[in-house]
Amino acid sequence: MHNGGPHGHHVDLLERSSEEAAGEVLGWTERTGPAYLLVVLVLAAVAALGVVGFAMKAADGGLDSHHPWGYLAAALAFIMTTSLSAPLVAIAPRFGKAHWNRYVSRIAETWSVVGLLSILIMVPLLLTLPSAEHRQTLLMYNKVAEGWPVGAPHLYVALVLVFTAINGFGLLWASAIPDFALAKSRVGGLRGALYSKLALGWVGTKRQWRALRAGLGVLGALYFIFIVWSHTTISFDFGQSLVPGLRDSVFPAWQALGGIQAALATVIVTSFVVRMFGGFKEYIGVNQFWSMAKLMLASSLLWMYFWWSGFIIYWYAKTPQAQDFLQLMWFGPYRTIFIITIICNFALVLGILMWNPVRKSILGPTIVSCLIIFGAFLDKIRIYVGFYSVEEYTGHILQEVPEAVPPGLGDGLMVAGVIGGALLLYTLAIKFVPIFNLWEIREGSMLQVIRPFKRLPLKILAKPE
Repeated sequence: MHNGGPHGHHVDLLERSSEEAAGEVLGWTERTGPAYLLVVLVLAAVAALGVVGFAMKAADGGLDSHHPWGYLAAALAFIMTTSLSAPLVAIAPRFGKAHWNRYVSRIAETWSVVGLLSILIMVPLLLTLPSAEHRQTLLMYNKVAEGWPVGAPHLYVALVLVFTAINGFGLLWASAIPDFALAKSRVGGLRGALYSKLALGWVGTKRQWRALRAGLGVLGALYFIFIVWSHTTISFDFGQSLVPGLRDSVFPAWQALGGIQAALATVIVTSFVVRMFGGFKEYIGVNQFWSMAKLMLASSLLWMYFWWSGFIIYWYAKTPQAQDFLQLMWFGPYRTIFIITIICNFALVLGILMWNPVRKSILGPTIVSCLIIFGAFLDKIRIYVGFYSVEEYTGHILQEVPEAVPPGLGDGLMVAGVIGGALLLYTLAIKFVPIFNLWEIREGSMLQVIRPFKRLPLKILAKPE
């Protein structure tokens, strides 16, 4: 990666041949040293503690009521907002034919493996979710569509998450097919045989390249649709439908925008870790962090705008019911968490990233990304634990605002186990799927060149089409 210039001008062009880059990346993928094994063991132990926490909660409260499972629902929403939304960082720039994302697209796409964990978490949550008889679900309103479509809403919540997970795995596989074909000739044994199967006879003909690009376009568009629909479904059926009388059409869109914001934050933090501890400083440079930071700043402004659009309706309603909603969601028992969320996801993001020297750096966007992920985590706790704590109802009016529900030992273990499980799946995946998209990097090197312009290096870019 060429960086420099007397005025701090940054240009990124990998100073590696295609063969050298393939050797470094595939060699890193194959190596599993003591440090990596230690990380895997620690994450596996944390994930196992999550299973213990789930067993404790099930033994104590069972699966007859949804009330004890608010923290598990919050954990599911959190990994959807961060891990499962991360592939969007690869999809959108690819549609725009950007160059900067070539070095982080695989880092983003690999997070789709967490879809397997989301399906596992979804099963007990669906078992505890109340029937639609007394709830205003996404598919039913005042029993107008009671029992139709068949199996609603539980079946369709499950299908949305299952299709999202399958789509994510398909996107990752399609993107990696040329790299699997390259790796099969370098790796022997069972891994090499599996790479050969997954490569689907890839030899790089013009027809295969056209099919790959078309497939990535279709899978990317479908994944965008499914992840937005997943945010909508989860936030509605696992969230506001549990609160009598709560109807907020802005809420699902706000949650989806939070997913875009947290997706960028997740990829930035992951890229920083890969860069610092994976030995890939030549592959990921300032341009990647700078480009993602600009998008993250824009998404944070949108996140705040959509929150305000939903909030202001209840603020000016002045009805007793609206006042109760304000207390439940923002100014009551979870007021402190709400304030911290606004600070982490908007105020500090704006206050830090508005400065170009900070935005145009590696450390600045990484610190802001950590704040956003922390704020997103607290926000899911506030929303889902608060909504799950509302008592059963038969009418359409919130009777009283419940007190805050502090986490018990089982809750803490479950949440830690979900996060540890997501990190474990990602850590295992990057030692099978090459951490960088080698064919995109090679294509990018053919479309970019550095030429001196007076005293500055100037990057000349070409478009693939």
